Amino acid sequence: MTLALLTTAAAASAAEKTAAAKPDTENKTMTSQEWKGQYGGPLEPGHMVAADVTSWKALAAKVGLDASAPDFTKSVAVAVFVGERMRGGFTAAFEESVMRGDDLLVRYRIKIPSGFTTQALAQPWKVKVFARPKGKVIVEAIAP
Repeated sequence: MTLALLTTAAAASAAEKTAAAKPDTENKTMTSQEWKGQYGGPLEPGHMVAADVTSWKALAAKVGLDASAPDFTKSVAVAVFVGERMRGGFTAAFEESVMRGDDLLVRYRIKIPSGFTTQALAQPWKVKVFARPKGKVIVEAIAP
């Protein structure tokens, strides 16, 4: 009886060590923060990088965004402004970001609407949060 308890305790201890050594990657999901709007963006096309709370507040004021700032020790935000358009349906689309050494390359394109659209002035914009690089953030527009 004592031998059986010792064997069971040893097996349980070995199982705990194996479980502790295994990294916990199975239940982790990557989330992406992204905001967009069809109205309220700047009249001129362009982009903006927010890497601290001050630039985040300026960005939020520029597009009327009511969202809390990301953790800027771990991330940066990139905003794309389509500019004023005579009709709806235009949008900014982020492509997959790429590391170039220590720098982060963020590419985007302006998608042109197809089919029926609203016939109203629109100023589309989009903001996305990326992992903060060691170097700088480079933003490039890709032709549609």
